[in-house]
Amino acid sequence: MKFSRRQFLQLGGSTALATSVGCDSTISEQLWPYTGGPHQVGSSFFSPSSESIDLISHHLNRLTFGPRPSAEIQKQFFQKTNERRLSDYERVSSLGETTEEAIEAYIKEQLQPDKIDDSFCDFYLQCFETLVLPRGELFEYQEKLLLTELTCATLMRSVLSERQLQEVMIQFWTDHFNIDQSKGDCRWLKAWDDREVIRKHALGKFPELLRASALSPAMLWYLDGRKNVKENQEDRPNENYARELLELHTLGVHGGYTQDDVEQVARCLTGWRVQGRKSGNFYASDIGKVGFRKDLHDDGEKKILGRVVPAGLGKGDLDRVLDIVSQHPSTAKHIATKLCMRFIAD
Repeated sequence: MKFSRRQFLQLGGSTALATSVGCDSTISEQLWPYTGGPHQVGSSFFSPSSESIDLISHHLNRLTFGPRPSAEIQKQFFQKTNERRLSDYERVSSLGETTEEAIEAYIKEQLQPDKIDDSFCDFYLQCFETLVLPRGELFEYQEKLLLTELTCATLMRSVLSERQLQEVMIQFWTDHFNIDQSKGDCRWLKAWDDREVIRKHALGKFPELLRASALSPAMLWYLDGRKNVKENQEDRPNENYARELLELHTLGVHGGYTQDDVEQVARCLTGWRVQGRKSGNFYASDIGKVGFRKDLHDDGEKKILGRVVPAGLGKGDLDRVLDIVSQHPSTAKHIATKLCMRFIAD
């Protein structure tokens, strides 16, 4: 059975009701005066039944970073409070005549983030100048500042952004396509990766996100794709990214690939380079630029997961590999399982 994204998110909130355990409902009830939820008094630490859980509160807890308070409460923390009058709970409730209609309307709204006014959050993000800089200009700043601004902006968006589902998915994909910002030029390039790879594709198509990540200069630095070259006949490819691509990004640990598949994928991905800071004469805007060197590519025939990648494709090997792994049934199972764990049973 196939589900639309909206149906999946509705199912996620509803299915999770049956798996709710512990005393968190009592804690949530204590916070309702601040989050705008229904004013009821908790009377038990026993696991509530699905009938006793407030659906709107539950969906907000699953699809966002938690329900936020009304403008009256926000005045205690922020100066600019005139953009949002209602608490999240009150606003979702106002979107439909019934609870189910209100939740469906909210999910539909969240799946179209570009149509959501996020000026309240943008107002506070203005203080982080590195978030919008071109790739090359990032290298003019101290790496500590880049890490601090990206971290603070991420937290601020989680709290203030009206595009809550998008922020949740950005967190999901950031974890999925993990990059350690302490390694090499990742110190400068991760900020660009966050903006141009993760944020741009967070609610888009997985194959497009996968390709953007594969050609991200930060990813090529982190998993040594820039070192994966074939200069001589005896050279063996660097398998770091190929292994992570199969094991973590697509098929999963038990997805059915072999060591030979890892080696063949690594051969396909040879020749991709990243312009470094000490690579010779170049314009500052070229730092971090990704390019393909045909003379450093293994252009022979490869066989991956039973499918042949013919010789002579050059940089086309990359697209052929990504098509094979993104269309593999194990990839769908792996990604869907992780999404279910995030939205249904974490």
